Amino acid sequence: MEIKCCYCGKPVKPEQVVKSTLLYRHGSQLARKEKEYCSKDCAGYDQMAHEG
Repeated sequence: MEIKCCYCGKPVKPEQVVKSTLLYRHGSQLARKEKEYCSKDCAGYDQMAHEG
């Protein structure tokens, strides 16, 4: 079974998944959510997109 990258949507095999904790603002509070990506680059790009 393949998992989709949370940033680019590319299918990823379970042994190649990169898990990262996304920090973002939810209202006035800081929230954390663990997501699965195809690479560290996608994890970094998703974090930057939420800081925006």
